[in-house]
Amino acid sequence: MIKKKFFKAFSVLTLAFLIIAFLPTETGAVYASTNTLIDVKSGQYVPILIHNGMTDVASVGAYAQAKGAFVAINATYFDAYSTEDEILRRGGDVSALRAFGDLYGLPLNFPSGVLISDGKLVHGSGFGSATGQWGGYLGAVTKQGTFIVEQVTLNIGFIVDGDRSTVWRVNHPSHEATSVTLYDRDFGRDVQLKPGDRAVIVEGGTIKDIISHGPVKVPAGGFVVVASSAANVFYGNTSINTFSVGQQATWSWEINSPAGHNFKDVYFAVGSDVAKINGVGGSNRSYIGGTADGRISIGVGNASECVNALFLDGGGSIAYYKDGRYLNGPGRNVSNAIGFVQTGQATPAPAPAPAQDIKVIVNGVTLTFDQPPVIENGRTLVPLRAIFEALGATVDWNQSTQTVTAVKDDITISLTIGSSILTRNGQNITLDVPAQLVGGRTLVPARAVAESFGAEVGWDQPTRTVTITD
Repeated sequence: MIKKKFFKAFSVLTLAFLIIAFLPTETGAVYASTNTLIDVKSGQYVPILIHNGMTDVASVGAYAQAKGAFVAINATYFDAYSTEDEILRRGGDVSALRAFGDLYGLPLNFPSGVLISDGKLVHGSGFGSATGQWGGYLGAVTKQGTFIVEQVTLNIGFIVDGDRSTVWRVNHPSHEATSVTLYDRDFGRDVQLKPGDRAVIVEGGTIKDIISHGPVKVPAGGFVVVASSAANVFYGNTSINTFSVGQQATWSWEINSPAGHNFKDVYFAVGSDVAKINGVGGSNRSYIGGTADGRISIGVGNASECVNALFLDGGGSIAYYKDGRYLNGPGRNVSNAIGFVQTGQATPAPAPAPAQDIKVIVNGVTLTFDQPPVIENGRTLVPLRAIFEALGATVDWNQSTQTVTAVKDDITISLTIGSSILTRNGQNITLDVPAQLVGGRTLVPARAVAESFGAEVGWDQPTRTVTITD
């Protein structure tokens, strides 16, 4: 009798422990380990970074459904808390909440660290580690289908008439009195100004206005640089007031990689505080990594199958979504997620014409491409960014809408992946072949897009050469 009571009590306690252990709590949560192995090199999968701008949040499942990802997990840390007490209990800094709570609403939802999407920097801190306040690792899936991770630093520059000045952050509001912050359309909303802030508005490569009142709209294909009240950190240690309308302006960024990795040649890159490198280090939460046989692993756990891995936001943010349901989570709404879209092709679709046979010459200069042009349905498709930039246009990529916007002089062109409609200054133009992703690059019909900017396009069949002259 005593033995039966003992085993009954033991069974009840064990069941209670298991139930408590697997309840998703904000801190100390325990989740079932699970992962998916993906061969990106096969051409059957496209890795994507998903977000709705830098102040909005959504569930991992909603992100996956919006982009057609069959698997997705939560990605970077973000400002998820609405009160100073919540932040202070976790050892955080309340300065951003005090500076921007009334301007952007609470919680702020600003992501933490570097975010790179399709080779473009969409968020980052330039004066410290890859993850700002949280650590120093940057992990990425390269266009070659491999996973890389290392400790890096980021440099961001604002260049006016050839003179380069340091920018602190991109698409992340800065509370410091000496800060300089750059915003483009990936920020996802109008830019608010604190008292004493001044903003330089750049459109079409030229300073169009300098203002001290918000909100500020970021122009399509342009950007905004905001200097706080004491920001005398521009070229020559001058203030923002030394700039003037009409000056030529652009911006640049570089990842300093000790290992020599090219973080501009990636599907996406995200920053975090913990990594496993050559089998050493790690944690137990959402992660993405690379295996010894060259596959990508995405999941929740300790990444035991990975040689290298990056561990992402944990606690109440953990969510692992696959094939229409949560295997872990759903967790809270998060700032961003990473996922994989299945293309349905075992290998990349072959181009009807050999890519290396097609040559493109713009204004007498022969262009080189990491994704060569192809011919489809009698139309030559070329990498959009390379052509537009060769024509002197400023190019902007919106990951959330999969839309490219290019601006040159008084002409603005926009085009969405999978769409046969090109918009020129608000007027729709129907393309014979839609814009499409090939080898991780956006390819478009050469004639249609070049002529939209007023350029002349020629095709020489014997030499298989496209000539574009503006």
